Amino acid sequence: MKNKAKIKKLVKELLKESNKAMINNIDKVLNSGCLDVEDWNENNNPMILPKSILIALLEYEIEQYSSKGTCFEKQINKEVKNIKYFL
Repeated sequence: MKNKAKIKKLVKELLKESNKAMINNIDKVLNSGCLDVEDWNENNNPMILPKSILIALLEYEIEQYSSKGTCFEKQINKEVKNIKYFL
């Protein structure tokens, strides 16, 4: 039980860091010129652009935590695949 609490605390800390980083990157995306924000219409498919930004931010965060190229890559990928079955 003690380990569960420690793991939960560490995951929550990682989530807070990721959340802060993603929020900071919203303005970076909006100011980058990669999107035509002036053409966005809140009455016509208003969630396409916000969801697209969110997906990009989440995928970028995945890359930040990726173990690609490390000796842990295989182990982490195996754990992630297993965990996703239970979500």
